[in-house]
Amino acid sequence: MKPIFLSLAAVLSVASAAPDGKQLFTIHCTACHMLDQMVVGPSLVEIRSLYNGKPDEFVKWSIAPQKKRPGAIEMPSQAHIGEEGLRAIYAHIMDVSKGVVAKKQEQGDPFAASPTQTVRPQVQRIFMPNASPASIAVALDDMNSLCWDAGNSRLRYAWTGGFIDGFAYWKGNGSSLATVLGTVKYTEQASPFGKDAAVKFLGYKVKGGLPIFRYSVGEQIVTEAYSPVSEGMGFVRSYAVVTKVPLVLDFPAQSGVSITTDKGKLEGGKLILTPAEAAAFTLTFSLK
Repeated sequence: MKPIFLSLAAVLSVASAAPDGKQLFTIHCTACHMLDQMVVGPSLVEIRSLYNGKPDEFVKWSIAPQKKRPGAIEMPSQAHIGEEGLRAIYAHIMDVSKGVVAKKQEQGDPFAASPTQTVRPQVQRIFMPNASPASIAVALDDMNSLCWDAGNSRLRYAWTGGFIDGFAYWKGNGSSLATVLGTVKYTEQASPFGKDAAVKFLGYKVKGGLPIFRYSVGEQIVTEAYSPVSEGMGFVRSYAVVTKVPLVLDFPAQSGVSITTDKGKLEGGKLILTPAEAAAFTLTFSLK
């Protein structure tokens, strides 16, 4: 699989395009809402029964939700999505839930499909161990997965083996953590931009099933994408950084981890790049 690069022009083009309800739903809603059964929040079938033909009420509730169900977590405000985006999500929900019948609630992780049904890659917004509540679990392929922390705009860790078991999270209405089904092979204790880097998460999109994260580090704008290695265990990390000064990233050496780069100079865990090199570069992490 080829590395993913996203230019600043492409980012701005995406930002200015009309809201994509399906994409917005995938990013902001799939962790809590399934099509035909309740997990943390009501199913799309139930939402349709409540708001069919009532887009204004749906938007109003999404911006200022209140607790309705005993024992359930109150949905946080989705005002950050904006009214236009919420209306796009509403249209998507009404479309995909039309004619669907709700299922009886089943036990087990609703996202843990059998090996023959497993969808890869896969992105889940879920509570993960050793990460902030804004965790994003990513299954790159059948063997390689990672946890990206939107709260801190950085990779937390990567593992090999299975993906995750989220049953404790779903059963506890978000009060418990998902379980990693594999062996953690790589961990980052701080942002490669520095422990005290002033980072700000700017959102993410999904392309080809894989996430592309965007954030700022001071005045620098960073796009960071992930894909699996072509063979074996590991991951490819593609960056595009808008910077006016040389870039220095820190990737401390870890046992069983080999890192190579297509740009710049990597020595002693320090990657040094010119502004031109930083505009598009790729790191490959091989895990043993």
